[in-house]
Amino acid sequence: MSIEILSAAFKVENLTPTKKLILIVLANYADENGTCYPSYKHIAKIVGLKDHKGIQKTIKYFEELGLLKIETRFKPEGGQTSNRYHLNNILNLHPSPHRVETPPPTVLTPPNTKDKTKDNNKQSYDDDFNTFWKLYPRKVGKYNAYRCWLKAVKDLSPDDLVVATKNFAQSVQQTEEKYIPHAQTWLNGKRYLDVKKSVKNTKNNLAG
Repeated sequence: MSIEILSAAFKVENLTPTKKLILIVLANYADENGTCYPSYKHIAKIVGLKDHKGIQKTIKYFEELGLLKIETRFKPEGGQTSNRYHLNNILNLHPSPHRVETPPPTVLTPPNTKDKTKDNNKQSYDDDFNTFWKLYPRKVGKYNAYRCWLKAVKDLSPDDLVVATKNFAQSVQQTEEKYIPHAQTWLNGKRYLDVKKSVKNTKNNLAG
């Protein structure tokens, strides 16, 4: 059954109650392609008419009005069978509310974490951090590392952080990468302070 065609059939005006009912019966049988093929006898039974000739005349009248098209059908052995009715025209003459073109509804979609990450990765980084990132021996999670970098520069100047990073990178040259902490972890744990102390102690020992 096509809801659109049935809805349009109800909107057709200037028909007698019987004719209106016949049109609605046809629309009720219409498939998604707008076609149906109930027999005159079957329609007459539903409408409550004893003589199906009135059904035939009414359907012919619908064709003259442009509400439908009649397709004559034949059996394989040559005899005629019930007609096929094409009711798509009724949609053009009496469009149903379902066919009114309206702007598509705005669909609220949940935020896409992956897209957000991509946007974050596109942000610009300051020169000091870029220098740090080039020196750091394991480059994973640049955006998160940058957030940690902004906190770290409150403890240590960017120049000192870069020096500490360079010294750390040299100290792990022989270390397998998977054992080197991510930059985020290294910065969050303030391990740069350990490197700075180590470097300071080395200088003091050399001076002594």
